[in-house]
Amino acid sequence: MLDLKAFVTAAALAFLGWAAISISDLKTTTEVIAVKVGQNHEMLSVLWDDFLKDRTNGNLAWLDEQTDLHSTIEKE
Repeated sequence: MLDLKAFVTAAALAFLGWAAISISDLKTTTEVIAVKVGQNHEMLSVLWDDFLKDRTNGNLAWLDEQTDLHSTIEKE
């Protein structure tokens, strides 16, 4: 029969191996996310700069202005 000391040692080594693999996988996932966030930041910073330029030029569509156009559909 397997003695208790050998069993505990094997279980501890298995746990440490699992923890090492999990940490390595976590680091890989974190790096992938960091790259994606960096790419999104680059893309959005260009769009944000364009928005700010258009805003200062007054070149934005105003959607809340009132017009004198009325619908031709009769209300019931």
